[in-house]
Amino acid sequence: MIRALRSELIRLKNPSTLLSGIGLMVFLGLLATTIVLVTATSGEAGGPPHANRVTLAMLEAGDGMFVGLQNFVGLLGIVALTVWAIAVTSDYSSGLIRLLVQAEPRRWRLLAGKVVALTGFTSLAMLVTTAVVLVVARPIAEMAGVSTDAWTTDLLRTVVEGYVQLTLSVLLWGVVGLFVGMITRSTGIAIAIGIGYLLVFEGVLGLLLDSAARWLPGAAFGAIATGGTADMALGTAVVVSLAYVIVAFAVTVITFWRRDITA
Repeated sequence: MIRALRSELIRLKNPSTLLSGIGLMVFLGLLATTIVLVTATSGEAGGPPHANRVTLAMLEAGDGMFVGLQNFVGLLGIVALTVWAIAVTSDYSSGLIRLLVQAEPRRWRLLAGKVVALTGFTSLAMLVTTAVVLVVARPIAEMAGVSTDAWTTDLLRTVVEGYVQLTLSVLLWGVVGLFVGMITRSTGIAIAIGIGYLLVFEGVLGLLLDSAARWLPGAAFGAIATGGTADMALGTAVVVSLAYVIVAFAVTVITFWRRDITA
């Protein structure tokens, strides 16, 4: 598995991958934080489907610096989904998968190496995003008239909990990208499915079936990022999310194991 891991890391260290993956997450994190801080005082701040309506009290709480990331975590998840999907589909589109299987016939090692490498990449991207947001959130909040006095209370615990919850939520979207990429073997289709599902399907279903929509993957993943919501506690969100991910990962493993690579 070490060789498979090194192979994946070499490709992930490509400057274009670093810029498009980590750079885009940082940009979206900054954009989300700025939007939420600037607009919350007018009572207009919100976010994508399943996002909470942001209030000034939420921003002035101890974890207020993370509210923007929490409400827009689905967009960060789409970036992770895209990176994970491309890591799979590019192997097939370039024909590299044939060489990889010849070098390592035990396919589970190839898949395990890919998952470990992508998990590390995503965790690093979220670490950089979190660090940048922590640096810029305070001056933005002060310019927007948001009090940051409570942000320094138990700061270390707040930062660690926020990072872990956000990263877990984004990693779950990454596994979905792995699943969709393995099934479709098409980068465009995989990305279209991810974006369409989050921004269209769950949004529309949420309007029609509000009580049922909270059990969908996007809602459950989002609940983890916020540490639980009024509709779903953190523990429940973790259980529901893991159920989705286990099924997706099982299908991914079976598909990769049974697929004819020479086709």
